[in-house]
Amino acid sequence: MPSSALPGLVLRLRSLGESDLMLDVFTSSMGRMTALAKGGKRSKQRFFGVLLDAHLLDMSLEPTKSPDLWRLASARVLASHLGLRQDYRRLLAAGPVLELLLRATPVHAPQGGALELALITLSRMERGNGPAELGSALAIFLARLLDLLGYGLNLEACLHCGRPVEQMKNLRLTLGGGVVCPSCPAGHRDHQVPPGLVKFLAAARALEPRPLSRLCLPAGQAPLALGFLAEFWREVVGHDLPSLGLALRSLKSPAPVLPSSPTQTLNRQSH
Repeated sequence: MPSSALPGLVLRLRSLGESDLMLDVFTSSMGRMTALAKGGKRSKQRFFGVLLDAHLLDMSLEPTKSPDLWRLASARVLASHLGLRQDYRRLLAAGPVLELLLRATPVHAPQGGALELALITLSRMERGNGPAELGSALAIFLARLLDLLGYGLNLEACLHCGRPVEQMKNLRLTLGGGVVCPSCPAGHRDHQVPPGLVKFLAAARALEPRPLSRLCLPAGQAPLALGFLAEFWREVVGHDLPSLGLALRSLKSPAPVLPSSPTQTLNRQSH
């Protein structure tokens, strides 16, 4: 088989022996795949500063005897998403993007639009300031990826009676997969939500990819959106997603207060 060159997003790095690295990467044409970087931990020519989580790489791949493993012959960085590493909240918010592509997508199965969605999300996150912006970006990714992988929520009508959303006031989202009207019996898996949140989730599914970077959650609704979507994703994959828990906790906690410099303290005291 000939070698192949394609862009891929690094999802995870794993050590193999003293000098090699295994990469889990996500590509648009081949979906999720695994590549072996011989000497990846020690190379100062081919891979120095290249093999990092969330890097988008232009990869030159060669086949191996295993159909599920490729050898990474060379790679260069197309997008480093450096801004993620400049703020721990950004880095934690980006964690579920990588983890879900790693754990919720099958090997060697192209998922149309998933790589573009991830790159738009990471690009927004690396410039994001504050929990509201990061929470909006993460919620859009979580909602949209559900659709792309075939697990989309029913946001048009009540799951039980078919009543249109436009006729509802007290909405509930259920882990069963969509909206439930106030007239239908409540279940223990239901989440009471404001109408604005359902409209946001519907827009996250319907918009073209590029305008997604301008879509924002209504004020104060990020915890509601992320709490429900995190629970729904756990139902979908069938196990816990550690990165989602870390992201939710970091976006709920108050921003750290940096200590003032002596000059700033003196200036305040002089006024």
